[in-house]
Amino acid sequence: MVKRWAVVLLLCPLSACMVFEPSGPPGDADPAVFETPEERIQPARDQSAAVAVKEAAVDRAVVQGVKKTSEPVAAPGMTPGKETGKAPDTVAESTLGPGVQQHSRSGQLFVGGKDPADRLCEEVGSRLGSVSIQECRRQGLRHSAYTILNRSLAYKDYPPLATRQPLGRVLLIGGIHGDEFSSVSVVFKWMEILNRHHSGMFYWRFIPASNPDGLLKSKAQRQNHNGVDLNRNFPSRDWETDAHAHWLEVAHQNPRRDPGPAQASEPETRWLVEQIEAFQPDVIISVHAPHHLVDYDGPPEAPDKLGRLRLHRLGVYPGSLGNYAGIDLDLPVVTVELQSAGIMPTVQEIDQMWRDLIGWLRRQLTEVPRTAASEESPLTP
Repeated sequence: MVKRWAVVLLLCPLSACMVFEPSGPPGDADPAVFETPEERIQPARDQSAAVAVKEAAVDRAVVQGVKKTSEPVAAPGMTPGKETGKAPDTVAESTLGPGVQQHSRSGQLFVGGKDPADRLCEEVGSRLGSVSIQECRRQGLRHSAYTILNRSLAYKDYPPLATRQPLGRVLLIGGIHGDEFSSVSVVFKWMEILNRHHSGMFYWRFIPASNPDGLLKSKAQRQNHNGVDLNRNFPSRDWETDAHAHWLEVAHQNPRRDPGPAQASEPETRWLVEQIEAFQPDVIISVHAPHHLVDYDGPPEAPDKLGRLRLHRLGVYPGSLGNYAGIDLDLPVVTVELQSAGIMPTVQEIDQMWRDLIGWLRRQLTEVPRTAASEESPLTP
């Protein structure tokens, strides 16, 4: 273990190497800015060869990063994949009827066998060194649909509180690309913050792992089980005319960018589209890696920074979420591109990104007096 950590420290800067520390705010934190637009530039539908070259470089970086962390790195004293111990949170079937169980945290009823969301937690917690099985279970994820391999597509809501009207609805999505481990882990850390500090400022829906088949494959991959890039499979208006032409001519049939046989051909894509239609978000946040920037599509003003990530528009592609939701549906779509796919940001950086995100959301959805900013933050301004 000592040798392993020595290698990690040599491979990355100190600021990025505090890999899987426990996330969250100090115990005496003031619930301040954590439930909080800046510059309006209409993004172009960028399909240039230059962008494709950049994509190829990012692909290599992701693959190399995943190879370095194919056994996701755990913090000292923490063994990846080791469960700390509780039985699944369910109520015995005898109290509910034959074969019926209820998850004690989500309240969801299911018939026969184990709750699919609980099975998902067992797999995710065994795969990621930064998210334990218990941490995943603690969220009370609600099973909603199945992937190709019958894994759960699950979400968690932080609904309005009786004491206040939320400023808007925010849909937060992690793990569209299965080999971007940190994009799943950071979402779980942000859920832990809201578990302690949700004030009702926003109505949240969190989808921490939207491509579990890609994430949990023996060698994690960007695409889903069918080999389709979900972020090229959304039913954008230009999909029929441009998606395959872009893949052939610009992406040079890179399998990591395969848009699929038809728009929304994949169960995960269809489910995400259904979530957007049903939840009717005012803003969508999607977490990715490793561009190390903030991308933005849609109206009206983009965040200029989230933590150390700075605004740099990458453009949109046929079938991308930014194209479908940001351009076609005219919804603000913030893409948080973390620095590394396989190495977590520091606790401080995770908190600062969240703080900046809440500040931007507050300004985006309505101008609120500064004193109201202290609602969803675990940190003192």
